[in-house]
Amino acid sequence: MRLRNKDIAKELSISTTAVSLALNNKPGVSDETRQKVLEMVRRSAEKTFNTYEHKQDQQKGSLLFSVHKRHGEVINDKPFFSDLVATAQQEAMRSGYTLLLANYLPGQDIQQYIDYLNTLPVRGMIIMATELLAEDLQVYQKLNLPIVLLDASIDLVNIDSVELDNQMAMYRAVDYAYHMGHRNIGYLQGETFIQNFGHHQDGYWKGLREHGLLEHHHPVLTLPCSIEGAYHKMKDLLAASDTLQLPTLFIAELDYLALGAMQAFREAGYHIPDDISFIGYDDVPASSISQPPLTTNRVNKMDSGRLAVERLIRRIEQPAEGFTTTQVASEFIVRQSVKNLKKREGE
Repeated sequence: MRLRNKDIAKELSISTTAVSLALNNKPGVSDETRQKVLEMVRRSAEKTFNTYEHKQDQQKGSLLFSVHKRHGEVINDKPFFSDLVATAQQEAMRSGYTLLLANYLPGQDIQQYIDYLNTLPVRGMIIMATELLAEDLQVYQKLNLPIVLLDASIDLVNIDSVELDNQMAMYRAVDYAYHMGHRNIGYLQGETFIQNFGHHQDGYWKGLREHGLLEHHHPVLTLPCSIEGAYHKMKDLLAASDTLQLPTLFIAELDYLALGAMQAFREAGYHIPDDISFIGYDDVPASSISQPPLTTNRVNKMDSGRLAVERLIRRIEQPAEGFTTTQVASEFIVRQSVKNLKKREGE
């Protein structure tokens, strides 16, 4: 904080005029007073400089957060992704780092993007890897920086990652459906493949297998990843097929798929959950106010961003450590979109 003339005057019990005369080397004050004023200014300047140096020492450098949008169909305007960036930034600041943000956009020349990143003075990088594929990662690795993948992992690649419990979340959804009496459990998958969807499907089929349901009817329908796109596609499917054999419940890879499909079913005369039930994944804001409110898996975005920064800093400081994959657990949120068939069957 800047030392003001009145602060010096108060400390030395002299007038502000005397302080001004002393600082400007003008007559009107004694040599003793002049020396006291100058000494006080010197000590204040030294303290300020030392504080600045300490703050500079505390700044450990910059980290990069690269949002990789291969197609932008999954990484979109959902609060989930902006919240991940925000929590990562807060953790970086708390740990003494600056977080820089860069975006790879669909259709951009990836080598040009990597050349740009190579000019940034950063010590390590977090990649929002939701839409990342293995061939994309190979280009990033040319930067020769410590890397942590966030919201995805790449199979058969040794690299640090922080991901959601994608497989367990779908397994948990099948388990809940089973204990609510459902045996014919369908699946709504996104048209665009991402690594997380593959892990979702692993959990879905694991749940069916372990509950002895593989011999039952489990239709898998493919829908666009937006609410509007899922609605129109499901509406067309319902209108085009009088022989479409429906399950009693659909599990969706995203809430957006479930919400769009639910609207199409309502317009086709179905009652939810009496005629057909739904379970989603994400817990987007619309899920709690849909008709009926959607049962879903709530993802943990607060811990995900923080853990990615923690892991990157650890990788920077301990580069010889083994690679880790951290799974962040989701929370199963029960609402009104799943019918209890056991009550109907008297189980």
